[in-house]
Amino acid sequence: MSEHLKLSQLCRLIDDALQTAFHDRAFWVLAEIKERNDKGEYIYFELVEKASNGTEIIARINGSVWRKEALAAFRNFEDITGKRPEKGMEVLLKVGINYHPVYGLSLQLFDIDSQHMLGQLELQRRKTIEQLSTKPGIQLVDGILHTPNKSLQLNPVVQNIAIITSASAAGYQDFLHTLEQNTFGYKFSCVPYFSILQGEKAADMMKEQLIRIFEDSKNGKQFDVVVFIRGGGAQSDLLPFDNFNLAHAVARFPIPVITGIGHLRNESIVDMVANISTKTPTRAAELIIAHNRSFEEEIMGLRELIILRSNNLLAKHHRKLDHVGAILSNGTIQLLNTSKNQLNRLLEMISSGAKKISVSENQTLNEKQKDLQGLTARFFDRHRHRLDILSERVKNLHPENVLKRGYAMITKNEELIISVDKIERGDYLKIIMKDGTLLSNIIDVKVSPPNPTTEQSEK
Repeated sequence: MSEHLKLSQLCRLIDDALQTAFHDRAFWVLAEIKERNDKGEYIYFELVEKASNGTEIIARINGSVWRKEALAAFRNFEDITGKRPEKGMEVLLKVGINYHPVYGLSLQLFDIDSQHMLGQLELQRRKTIEQLSTKPGIQLVDGILHTPNKSLQLNPVVQNIAIITSASAAGYQDFLHTLEQNTFGYKFSCVPYFSILQGEKAADMMKEQLIRIFEDSKNGKQFDVVVFIRGGGAQSDLLPFDNFNLAHAVARFPIPVITGIGHLRNESIVDMVANISTKTPTRAAELIIAHNRSFEEEIMGLRELIILRSNNLLAKHHRKLDHVGAILSNGTIQLLNTSKNQLNRLLEMISSGAKKISVSENQTLNEKQKDLQGLTARFFDRHRHRLDILSERVKNLHPENVLKRGYAMITKNEELIISVDKIERGDYLKIIMKDGTLLSNIIDVKVSPPNPTTEQSEK
């Protein structure tokens, strides 16, 4: 059997070789963090390098760092970049070679380069801007993004304001204070839509609040502008405002967006796509106040112009009115005199004509009166003769005169009987004649046959 080594002996040889080759040496290595695991006092990483296709892994190694040693480096990295070294992030690490007989080969992390990450962030920022420029309605011209939101005109008066901010943001209070303390007495209605403003979920939450504002406006709420408000902070705090989804939502938002996210030097992508960008929340409030003041001054200027032109117009027409009044006065006097003369002539003509008409009508009336008297006398004579004839007829028809001519009246129970239909056998009848009355008892009733001549005449 050939000479052999124990595994531990081989591991010591490997350790010795590595110590000889890499002792006290450190390397800056570019790698992607595939996994991160925080356990106890250590932070463990799995680092990989991928091929140009972005999927195939061509190198893999584990690494670790003692948490206390990593604290300063990681905190500095997070303060500058605003990001925590996490899975999927490409980082530039300062590492040393470490070998353990049980756990094998690994890398020991000494430092992490924040500037490299800033470069990556700037690269991502440029890609986001280019990606936005490919969307409908958005153009990139000479480094300036032209968006639908930028093309919107602010209402002449900005009064109803939707605010996307954090409830604890100092800039939010500065914004409200500046609006409330304006020297012109303007009143504003501010509706806050609270969101976190930094961290990985900040961009998504701000976009959700933007959608809420849009839905509320469709349901009847009136908003003149939407304002993004935050306080000061590190450069890394701006990262959510470089998010593509949030920037695209702002770029196409149908209500003008004003930003006041508290950075004097840097401009976020949301600043670039918004209708108006300001450096601080206070300046955003001052811009709104100045906008309203500009409208008020314009209205006041128009008021003064209207007053001036009205006074000039009134003076001009007053002079014209005086001239017309003088003409009317003279013309009226002349017209009155002429009309008075005409009226006098008409009165004379009416008076003369009335006298003539009165004389003529009196003659006619006298003639008609004479005619009427003659007609009336003839009318009364004719009708008086006719009345005498009728009176004689009525006199002849009086019952007493009828009885004298041989007629008699028959009554039954004081009722005049003119037909045998009302007489029965045994009835007592009273027969009245011209010179007395007879009482008769009926022993028989005979009905005469109908007389055709009489019936025909009755018909």
